[in-house]
Amino acid sequence: MKRSLTIAILLLVAATGFAQSGRTTDFGGIASAELEVGLPSRFALTVEEELRFYQNCTQFNRWLTSVGVEHSLMANRMKVGLNADYIRRHNDEGYYENRWRTGLYVTYSETFRHFKFGIRSKLLFTFYDERTGEHRVNPKLYWRNRLQASYQQPNSRFKYSLSAELFWLTNDPKGRIVDNLRTVASVEYRLTRRHYLSLFARMDNDLQVKEPVDRFWLGLTFEGKY
Repeated sequence: MKRSLTIAILLLVAATGFAQSGRTTDFGGIASAELEVGLPSRFALTVEEELRFYQNCTQFNRWLTSVGVEHSLMANRMKVGLNADYIRRHNDEGYYENRWRTGLYVTYSETFRHFKFGIRSKLLFTFYDERTGEHRVNPKLYWRNRLQASYQQPNSRFKYSLSAELFWLTNDPKGRIVDNLRTVASVEYRLTRRHYLSLFARMDNDLQVKEPVDRFWLGLTFEGKY
């Protein structure tokens, strides 16, 4: 456990190395609730609500509602899912705008003793409301790839996770670019057999953009599984 925490801290510290001359640093907070309901034939319905605050937690950033369906394969080692999101976002120009997203993803994981390693590949379409501003690319098509490792002792209520994810904007007219690196370290606590509480630290680092921002988030997630 100590080794996992040490690796997580070192990776997050290393990520702060992005914060250098010419880059903006910000801090924010995230609160979310997730519900997963099992369906017949190894399907599951998922619902999520999320609130974000940025600019040192003084400004509302966005509200997200997400609904999805997921199918488990290969004794739950592989999962395929489809989700649809509605986002109400406070943008950089100072006004609120609506966004809609749809995503298709596949995950695969393997367990080795107390460790679980997984990869997720996701195609994500984001549609913007042109009535509230012009967008150079609409919709945006991202290909996101995430590597994740988690650790949990048998019969322990705690689970520790560490992940890194790259965001690839595939339909940018100036060329395909990777414009964000996301690093997350989390601790999950099992409250009951069906309820979980997760505390996480996240670093989002802009890449290959004109005005890069390094944003550090602290978040809390409540999850129910039925």
